[in-house]
Amino acid sequence: MRRVGVVGSGYVGTVVAACFADIGHSVVALEMDEQKVEALSSGLLPFHEPELGELLRSGLRSGNLRFTSHVDDAVAASDVIFLCVGTPSAPSGRPDLSALEAALRGVARAADAPKVLVTKSTVPVGTGNWVASVVDDEMARRDDPPVPFSVVSNPEFLREGLAVHDFLNPDRVVVGSDDPEALDTVASLYAPILDGATVRDDSDHPVLLRTALCAAEMIKYASNAFLATKISFANEIANICERVGADVGDVTQAIGLDTRIGSKFLDAGVGWGGSCFGKDLSALVTTAHELGYDATLLDAAVTVNRQQRTQVVEKLQRHLGALLGRRVALLGLAFKPGTDDIRDAPAVEIARLLLEVGASVRAHDPVVRAIPGLPGLVIDADPYVAASRADAVVLVTEWPEYQVMDLDRLRDTMRGDLFVDGRNAFTPAHLRGAGFRPVSFGRLDHRAPVERRSSMSGSQG
Repeated sequence: MRRVGVVGSGYVGTVVAACFADIGHSVVALEMDEQKVEALSSGLLPFHEPELGELLRSGLRSGNLRFTSHVDDAVAASDVIFLCVGTPSAPSGRPDLSALEAALRGVARAADAPKVLVTKSTVPVGTGNWVASVVDDEMARRDDPPVPFSVVSNPEFLREGLAVHDFLNPDRVVVGSDDPEALDTVASLYAPILDGATVRDDSDHPVLLRTALCAAEMIKYASNAFLATKISFANEIANICERVGADVGDVTQAIGLDTRIGSKFLDAGVGWGGSCFGKDLSALVTTAHELGYDATLLDAAVTVNRQQRTQVVEKLQRHLGALLGRRVALLGLAFKPGTDDIRDAPAVEIARLLLEVGASVRAHDPVVRAIPGLPGLVIDADPYVAASRADAVVLVTEWPEYQVMDLDRLRDTMRGDLFVDGRNAFTPAHLRGAGFRPVSFGRLDHRAPVERRSSMSGSQG
């Protein structure tokens, strides 16, 4: 058992805290929001994440996990401190590190014994050196003598909706530092995972990768940049397929069988969203520009993704004409199934675009109940109610619930017959059989369904 501290109780921090407690470590999580501390201490999650609530309550019952809003308490009870605070994009494109800096200064003021500081938040390459400077400067201001500390980068590769599984069954665990002893300390925390004791499926044992500090920081950005680019590539191919008369399902299935390419993240549709891909691409592109390099490929991946959202509106206009006064129902608001996260969600942008051109927009999502900043969007508790008297339905998030909808009933509630399948979740023939005019992304009516081995639910978050 190790003494672990986790600073920040958002998506990443709560998963890290609960999972480390689950594998036997003594974990104290620091969260400055008293209401959130109270809720988490009662076993209540402030967001939707499968399996996490059960793990949270198990950790609280065992005594391996507790939450506090007192910095001194958390720091004194920890030897290894994971920094999991938010790093949102600033207007410049670089991550805003103000919350991270505040957390570091608080830890530096409270530390009374050697600490290993671990950056779990996604941070720009070179942040590890900045972390050391901030802590060193803050300790120099103390009346007490400074204490030794080390900095390690341990990037997270968690997909929202599958975060618990991904933590306990990772493909790899990356630890980066210029301090070999600190590397060993952080790696030892993952021993039950690396040994396969937590594996809940037939996955191979994960690989432990030790790197330099800046390499670990770069690995996270490079991973997300590649996945986002792969999705944008599939969408670019789908757009060309529509124009040449090929079926994108046939194309991506075939190229995915090449072991050099793989089938995951090749599903065409309205594109990626969430808190990671856009932010990480922006940060990487900005870093490249600052160093005199034009990241053309990454810029293009962002451009293609943005165009996929506007294509939904264009497809509706192509089939309905002017959208002023038209009723459009959106199925799915979260950026992917399994979460209530609406950050950079395609549905939110599509809803905004539709409202701007005068459409009446209603929506349904299994877990999202409100969209701040879009007062004109009506969210219904039932998908059939959302589609009532609609001229068109747009499937934006491929929740399993939508796969088993009664399409005949859905069509009967509408006054129109247009179904824009933003995730290619249905075959056009299936939709046509229910009385819809199907509009997909690169699919042809006569093609049989292809096996969907992955979906946007594979997005990292």
